[in-house]
Amino acid sequence: MTLRADLVLFRTQKGEDILLSHGREISTNQRRALLVVNGKTGIAELAKTAFWVTDMTVTLQELLALGLVSDSSSASDIPGSPASAASQMTKVRLAALARELLGDSAERIIKKVEEAEDTPEALEQVLAGCKKLIKLTISEEMADTFLQRGLKLLGK
Repeated sequence: MTLRADLVLFRTQKGEDILLSHGREISTNQRRALLVVNGKTGIAELAKTAFWVTDMTVTLQELLALGLVSDSSSASDIPGSPASAASQMTKVRLAALARELLGDSAERIIKKVEEAEDTPEALEQVLAGCKKLIKLTISEEMADTFLQRGLKLLGK
């Protein structure tokens, strides 16, 4: 899911609980991002003001996938099962991998990943399709790198 720059996020009860626990359930970067989510400020403004959060948009997508933040329109869409949350997190990481490796050319790959079903098998099939697309449009070496690192993210 691509987050709109004007989207305002709210912490969920689960997000509040994580902040209060001071545990290690989330990374330091995710905790920093969760702290600045206030239910009033859009994502673009958060990214400008919270300069200490690395890659704010990707981090917010991770928090959304974990069910720690929500926007008012998707409050009922918070993943209910750990498997669903894990799959959403994997999709966010695959999108970040595509951005890292492909830069401006990543959008088509990210769209394919986001539209994939939330199963490991479906994500593996999407990775194979993305490899073909990258091979045709960029290079075989980049396609192989994307596939290898993507499969590693899937635990394969």
